[in-house]
Amino acid sequence: MIGVALAAIVVGIIVTFFLPWVGIPVGAVGLALLVVYLAGWGRRAAQSQP
Repeated sequence: MIGVALAAIVVGIIVTFFLPWVGIPVGAVGLALLVVYLAGWGRRAAQSQP
């Protein structure tokens, strides 16, 4: 998921120069995915050892 987030941020920055109304939302989605990843959502729960 971190790869998708970083790719969306980079694509958003590049597209912002040509189509700002498309690039800004794409970058915002990428930033939101990065924040969600760093917060720990979507990871497997830690297993307790018996």
